[in-house]
Formats: sequence, structure tokens, C-alpha cells
Amino acid sequence: MPAVSEQFKTYHDFASASLQDIYGERLDAAQQFVCNSMQSGVWINQQSSFFWLPLPWQAQLSPINAIASGDFDADGKIELILAQNHFSNWIETGLWRGTPGTHLEWNGSHFQTLTFPQSGIFLPNDTKAIITLPNTQSTHILAAQNQGPLLLFSSQPSNKQ
Repeated sequence: MPAVSEQFKTYHDFASASLQDIYGERLDAAQQFVCNSMQSGVWINQQSSFFWLPLPWQAQLSPINAIASGDFDADGKIELILAQNHFSNWIETGLWRGTPGTHLEWNGSHFQTLTFPQSGIFLPNDTKAIITLPNTQSTHILAAQNQGPLLLFSSQPSNKQ
């Protein structure tokens, strides 16, 4: 919507405008959809049925671009590493950078968030992809950042089993 900067000369004018003010007659012809939840989550398979489980609030702070799953610390619990943040937005919406990535561990009924010092995973930039590179000793996690270097993390098996 590059025309927005021509139509609204100040941020206050844009913030105060209604959708009708911004889109005019085009809004009447627009297709409309309803969204009941904006939370990121996972579908859990319980034998013959699935249920929706929203991720913890820490995972809701930024868009999720990619997910790596595995048992990275070899403690028998599934983990998710979320590549988040989004720096290439339109000027009208700003940057979406609420978290340096999120590391989640399944505890049997829900995911709990591991902090950066606990996990060692730190993805502060516009991370677009994340993959695992398993080997016999540990798992390597490779993260690709938009206009940034590749990041490589090596898991350290725990003794928590």
C-alpha cells in the first residue's frame, strides 16, 4: 500500500483513519474472512483424534518462519525450536521482532519454554529457515538469517533421563 504515505501525511492521521478511510470504495468489493484464533500452535495426534494446542505465550510474540523438531538434549522429550522475527514488512506495519527465537520442550501435557541460557539457542535476527543435521555424537542445528550469517548450534546431550 505505497499510496498510504501519499494519502496520510502523518502517522497520527493514518492511525486515526478507519478502514473505510484507507480503502474507500475498494473495501465494499473486498472478500471478507473470519479468523477465530491468531495463536500459533500444534495439532497433537492422540491415537484416533487430533486436538489443537496453542504454543506458550513466548512463542506468540513474533511470526514463526520455520520449526525444527527433535530431542536435541537426548532427554527423551520432544523439543521445538522456532525461527522467528520478520524484518521485511511493508513500511506501514513495521518490523515484527518480539523474540530471539523460542525453544520449547514437551513435558507430557504441554510445551514449556526454555530460556536462552537454558537452551543456548539465540536467533535475534530475521531467521527464515532452520534445519537439523544429525550425526552420531550430537545434533547440529543450522539457522539461516535474511542478510546475515548462517548460525550453527551443536546440541549437548543431557543426563536428565
